[in-house]
Amino acid sequence: MTHENRKAYLDKHHAFTVRTEEVPKPGPYEVVIRIMANGICGSDIHFYSEGRLGNFIVQEPYVPGHECSGEITSVGSNVNHLVVGDLVTIEPGIPCRTCRHCRIGRYNLCSEVVFLSAPPMNGTFCDFICIRSDMVHRLPKGLSFEEGAMAEPAAVAVHAVNRAKLGSGKTVAVVGAGPIGQFTIQAIKAAGGGRVICLDTNQARLEFAARIGADETINPTDICTEELKDVADVVFETAGADRATASLFAYTRPGGCAVQVGWPESNIVNMDISRFIEKELDYVAVHRYANAFEAAIQWISDGRIDAKSMITHRFELEQIAEAFAFTKNNPQEVMKTVVLNKM
Repeated sequence: MTHENRKAYLDKHHAFTVRTEEVPKPGPYEVVIRIMANGICGSDIHFYSEGRLGNFIVQEPYVPGHECSGEITSVGSNVNHLVVGDLVTIEPGIPCRTCRHCRIGRYNLCSEVVFLSAPPMNGTFCDFICIRSDMVHRLPKGLSFEEGAMAEPAAVAVHAVNRAKLGSGKTVAVVGAGPIGQFTIQAIKAAGGGRVICLDTNQARLEFAARIGADETINPTDICTEELKDVADVVFETAGADRATASLFAYTRPGGCAVQVGWPESNIVNMDISRFIEKELDYVAVHRYANAFEAAIQWISDGRIDAKSMITHRFELEQIAEAFAFTKNNPQEVMKTVVLNKM
């Protein structure tokens, strides 16, 4: 096995530098994983193009990436449930496991959580990474590394659907036809949701949504604003846009549920609270995920989530700067970009 570990560092000037470092060694409760595939997340693109996302800011060079899969190359002395050669994906939000939120199963709310690729924490655009073994999930036989890397964004969708408490037969709208929106459409169907409407201003992505399972697509720029009231019983905002967030209460039917999945450009968004109150809506937040990876992996494995079709472009680790630039500059063409490690 090689003793070199390539790591792709992103700096605040939006430039990548690939450094070669030592392969890490596992502690007693850790495993080392040889990374084989990484998806580029929308948050990665935010850090690349804007230098920040929400309260996280790129100050010193760090390694992005958290949608990954790979093979275990070494295990710690106290790890009994995983062995060398296991094919796995990583759940990148690492909680303390001892606080109140962790103990009641809402470990994504742990105040001590460390999230891979949230600056200054390094992520997975590297050859090898050492990770606590309880945050590693086995991949079933026959699932490709590329599909395995899609478990993380699929888990966001699974958690969003769980938070919404979908009832069968309800009409559902997904505002935003980017990758998380596409995964959410599929997770809604997998969970027994009814008719799904997708809204976006990007026509190519709306066409993709129709192929992936949306029953109806709407481009809001083509319709009078008054006609877009009370679109669905449950409305998911997955665009991460101020305007989409501001429209949530208008789109949601009285007595319905608005689900905030995306992180808007601004931390403060003007919203019409009178509609929220008059319609007696539930407004639900989605913060990453908890207890969602098993379902995400299962639904990808059995085809309820079509991860293969989500992957539209591929690059190698040496091409990471090109991969990020292409993904950022070609939203009409790109759904998910995967970066492959070949050694």
